[in-house]
Amino acid sequence: MRKWITNIVQGPTFDATTPAKVDIVRIAESVGYSTVNIFRYDSAYESDQAIQSRIDGISAGVSPGDIIVYQYPSLNGVRFEETFMRQMKLRHIKVVYLIHDIDVYRGTNVGYRPDEFKLFNQADALIVHFPVMADKLHQDGVTVPMISQYLLDYLDDNFRSRPELDEHPARSVIFAGNLIKSGYLADWHAETPITVYGYSESPMTQQLADNPHVDYRGPVDRVSLDLKLGASKAGFGLVWDSDLSNVGYGNYTRLSHPHKLSLYLAHDIPVIAWEKAAIAPFITQNQVGITLSSLNDLDHTLAELTDEDMTRMTANAAKVGMLIRDGYFTARALLLTEKQVLFGNMNLV
Repeated sequence: MRKWITNIVQGPTFDATTPAKVDIVRIAESVGYSTVNIFRYDSAYESDQAIQSRIDGISAGVSPGDIIVYQYPSLNGVRFEETFMRQMKLRHIKVVYLIHDIDVYRGTNVGYRPDEFKLFNQADALIVHFPVMADKLHQDGVTVPMISQYLLDYLDDNFRSRPELDEHPARSVIFAGNLIKSGYLADWHAETPITVYGYSESPMTQQLADNPHVDYRGPVDRVSLDLKLGASKAGFGLVWDSDLSNVGYGNYTRLSHPHKLSLYLAHDIPVIAWEKAAIAPFITQNQVGITLSSLNDLDHTLAELTDEDMTRMTANAAKVGMLIRDGYFTARALLLTEKQVLFGNMNLV
């Protein structure tokens, strides 16, 4: 039996779509997985037979009894997802879905409606974000075993420890990510200074540049961003993709683990997040940041923090960051999933 992981091959992007999946491939390879490359393409005009032939070619090295961890979604369309699963099951290959996003929960599949729950029930197991996501899937009829990953990992080959904090650490904020779903930043009115990295479109770019409360640095590639975060003395990383007035996306944050969280922690930066987000218990229990009911509370909450609070949260972020840079959460989830798929609920300890 061999173990396989899918690698979604596409050009560089300024969002987390590609980097997160590439990191997972590297971690999987470190624990014995081989790679199946899937090129991202538009399958809308391809016949069913052509898709099937493409998948057969992609997976030619995979044999009956093997395990393949499929990074879902591939972003190649509904027919590709469904055909891939069907072909693997016909060939008696065990399939594990490693979930990056669930479109039906995220609210992004208008006019694009795979029956995701039916698809998930064809898998041998799912790797999900948190137990709360597993609970929600169970409520919606998904019955296959689920293993929680908890956090995405973030590999940084050029990591350097951040500069030591000043005697009075800065109560400042940094935000890095896709700004299209973070329009509230253009109207940032908090007194807390914020530095923003990311891609957006006009007129938001100009609004960010004109806002005296925002230091907008524009989009940067991953290597450059890693270096900038490593040299930053910002007090916190902001994990707040939406103003939460968007109910669909706000509800999705109650289930998911954003890549942004791992980005900051991997660079020893404590975080700020919504108190009802799925990541909130992890943040508070491990004291790696603060949670808020609203960004309107930001200035007041940061003003109440002591220097000792800042130092403690930064030190704890560095501890978690070490695990994230080492691929701990993904490797753990993969190994637990293998045990589940191969041996069920046997107690092997």
